[in-house]
Amino acid sequence: MPLTVQVVTPEREVEVCDDAELVIAHGIEGDVGIMPGHTPLLIALGVGVMTIVHQGGRRDVIALDGGFLQVSRDQVIVLAEHAALPSEIDVGATEAEIAELRQRLASEAEQEELKRRLARAEMAHSVARM
Repeated sequence: MPLTVQVVTPEREVEVCDDAELVIAHGIEGDVGIMPGHTPLLIALGVGVMTIVHQGGRRDVIALDGGFLQVSRDQVIVLAEHAALPSEIDVGATEAEIAELRQRLASEAEQEELKRRLARAEMAHSVARM
């Protein structure tokens, strides 16, 4: 008997299928694979990809932004904060967002380093004046 899989976010139901042979999800403690007959399970998901392997070998992937995965009686239910199918992802916009976030992280890291250097200099100045 195949798995039924539901992926739900606060905004919508992203994926529903009833012919899954395997579900692979990224839990916060590592990846987990679920096949028909799996014992009941509840895990917290990390940011990552969930793969659904359907009968016949077709694969679907879904990008998940955390959430929870529950297995019960050959049913997999995923409650995620955000989920996106490949067809919904704008590659150009995603690349621009990655570049912007990397730049901001580098800038913030430099600011933190400057703050640490300033604190060390102020401490050294205070000690020297004692």
